[in-house]
Amino acid sequence: MEKKTFDICLEVLKRFKKAGILKHIILIGSWDIYFYKYYFKSKKYSTYIRTKDIDFLIPIPFKFDKKINIIELIEDLGFLEIYKSSKGYIKFEHPDLTLEFLVPERGRGYDKPYSIPQLAINAQPLRFLDFLIANTISINAEGLHIRLPHPASYALHKFIIFKRRRKIDKHDRDIEGALRVFRELLRHNCQNEIKGIFTKMHSKWRKKIIENLRAIEEDEIIDILVYNK
Repeated sequence: MEKKTFDICLEVLKRFKKAGILKHIILIGSWDIYFYKYYFKSKKYSTYIRTKDIDFLIPIPFKFDKKINIIELIEDLGFLEIYKSSKGYIKFEHPDLTLEFLVPERGRGYDKPYSIPQLAINAQPLRFLDFLIANTISINAEGLHIRLPHPASYALHKFIIFKRRRKIDKHDRDIEGALRVFRELLRHNCQNEIKGIFTKMHSKWRKKIIENLRAIEEDEIIDILVYNK
């Protein structure tokens, strides 16, 4: 990751904190890999990431009682408000960083954006995100308290979704990141935490994880999840 990309990310997080937003949202996606270093506190852990996209997950209902315009918070940094495709999803683009906001998709789903009037944005609904909301941690990074999915939730979520990726680079990146985080958990003897989170998942999701892990021949991880070896 280039320093200027991290600096922009950090400034965005600081502004979100000042506006009172940061404690109400969850940072998800590949940037979690970097910020997990504050959780693992291990010299062996690799924080390398290859993306400039940063995603924020908004729990719904969104319990934020103010009204803030996101673009007004970050426009002077060089961000532009962009409508993603014809569906009306909003993202914020900077030459060195792209911000997107997501919400959990529930029920049969809906092919339209989810309005978050408190932030003056339209968020994109996606499957399997409720699982990340249910298992979070808070880390202290650069003087900021940031909510992230528990590392086990991060890895298990990636094991569900990687086969849904249309682009091969994102498919491969999901697998690599999930394996890196999962193996770091094992180095910290977190097998019981992993198994505890896995067993609380919906049975269809557990089945999908096992199928996907078999497809990439990760039998050792299957043994840990199923038999806790």
